Amino acid sequence: MSYAQALMGLAGGRNPAKLGRRVFREGAFADLDAVETVDLFRVSGGEVMITNMYGIVTTLLAALCTMGPVHTPTIGGVETDMAAISASIDTDVVNTIYGWDGTITGQIGPDGVGLGVPFDANYQILVDGIIGLQVGVVATAGVIDWILNYIPLDPNAFVNAL
Repeated sequence: MSYAQALMGLAGGRNPAKLGRRVFREGAFADLDAVETVDLFRVSGGEVMITNMYGIVTTLLAALCTMGPVHTPTIGGVETDMAAISASIDTDVVNTIYGWDGTITGQIGPDGVGLGVPFDANYQILVDGIIGLQVGVVATAGVIDWILNYIPLDPNAFVNAL
């Protein structure tokens, strides 16, 4: 089987959405006590193409906060925005979905309760490093689970949750 054929069947031979592999990060944002960057995922083994990323509130967020996804390469180490920092969070209920269109200038924000807006055709290519969530204002309660879809561009590339 060629590498291209293997990519077509990343999800056990069937991948109808063509989004690639899926990684789930449970509980990011739980009881933050400082303005910080929360590590979500690690890219290892080469380049990957991010095809979608979104968050789902699993515990009511009761404090005002802003956030935005960032990538910090292992070599070079300069944190770069993956989306504009936004998503003003304030009393967002369970099942509120945070997403954006995949552009670096696009703002991540609440799409709605039980409704998410996927990346359009705007994919991001990332090298080895850490994908994090930059939190602009402290939240003291609440939980968001994060889901990331990707396609490895190198045979040994993968993403895992931190």
